[in-house]
Amino acid sequence: MVDLSQYLTNPSNPKVFLAPNTSDQELVARAKSRLVENGLKEEMIQVNYDMQLLETGDLYVSYDPPDLVVRFVYEKKPSGIVKMKSAAMIKL
Repeated sequence: MVDLSQYLTNPSNPKVFLAPNTSDQELVARAKSRLVENGLKEEMIQVNYDMQLLETGDLYVSYDPPDLVVRFVYEKKPSGIVKMKSAAMIKL
């Protein structure tokens, strides 16, 4: 297990975007459950694909079967480019 809360450094409104690339609600529920097991609050996790809404200190989670790939935003350029680094891979 990884404590993902350490990567949430956005002080004003931290967000966790889950981009599962599937409409399978069972998979989305399992993914949310695994993220909660790894230190995130369920109310922070939202299914969203719009990376432009992320700010520095937020998390972006994608599904790359069979893993969840967790990335943290370390910089957002004034032009809107979002730079991320991989933080963890979680087995789903």
